[in-house]
Amino acid sequence: MGLIFDANSDLQRRAFAERAVLRHWQRHPTVAARYGDKGRQRCVEDMLYTLVYLEAATATGSMELFRNYITWLRSIFICFNIDVDDLVGTLETLQEIFIERGDVVQSEYLEDALRLMDSMEDVPPSRLRDDNPLKLMAEDYLKRLLAQDQPGATDLIFNAADAGIPITNLYMNVLQPTLHEVGRLWQINRISISQEHYFTAATKTIMSQLYPYLIQRPSNGRRLIATCIDGELHEIGIRMVCDVFTMSGWEAVYLGASVPVSEIVTLVEIEKPEILALSITIAPNLPKATALIAAIRENPACAGTKIIVGGYPFNTCPGLWRRIGADACARDAASAMTWANLRFTTLA
Repeated sequence: MGLIFDANSDLQRRAFAERAVLRHWQRHPTVAARYGDKGRQRCVEDMLYTLVYLEAATATGSMELFRNYITWLRSIFICFNIDVDDLVGTLETLQEIFIERGDVVQSEYLEDALRLMDSMEDVPPSRLRDDNPLKLMAEDYLKRLLAQDQPGATDLIFNAADAGIPITNLYMNVLQPTLHEVGRLWQINRISISQEHYFTAATKTIMSQLYPYLIQRPSNGRRLIATCIDGELHEIGIRMVCDVFTMSGWEAVYLGASVPVSEIVTLVEIEKPEILALSITIAPNLPKATALIAAIRENPACAGTKIIVGGYPFNTCPGLWRRIGADACARDAASAMTWANLRFTTLA
């Protein structure tokens, strides 16, 4: 199932998006009156993003991936008081154009999303689950940082660490779920994008200050390289993976955000780590991850390295990790560590 466009055809993709939006607006003059010229450009940008997600979904053979994106987009429309009928109309126009072009696969993916539109979730539930043993602390941390009280949030985490709560527990039950909750709060129009960015930046700072608490076990002689794929800027999750492995005695190297494929392959070839951990949190980066995994598989010098992936697309689409050629998938740093312990203890 190839991509709709070539990798470097941004102009072609934009022309396609503008054509789809123009056709819908010509059929529904009241839409143009409601949104105006600025609104039309915003619709084109939204259509471009929809096309990129559709490309990623068809490239990986994951209809569920595109369905989940439309569920998210529909929720945005509802929570920001935008008429969902406009979303339906533009998707129907897009499907019509694909049918005219003879693009059967893309039209089937759109048909699936449109068919399920009415049953999709309007507002996603809170990410702070009742079964979280540190839920009250997580709620307090969330409240403090949304009030821009970084010193207070820092004290909360450090006091918990001083009281003996393991760093892994703080990561899994406080920092990670509150980051997910902040993303949800933006999605449902409860906080601004600047608040979300402040929360993320403050959490990164707090994590960096926790390094003295990362009690490391004696080295087990195994190595991990943890990184984000090229274009991937959401790095906190993979930083947590690196920290948890470090505390378990691994020599863990964190490369950071948006690392080019060629650089990752070269480092794996030189360092020969037991594990390469990849973070992919947005679906448009999946084709790059697929290319990276294929490049590593084709390089004999990388034969001993196992690849584990994580991120939102894999959490919502079971089996996606197999389609891109990975050896495993983990929902979080703790489950990645569990997988590594089971695999390498068995092989020892």
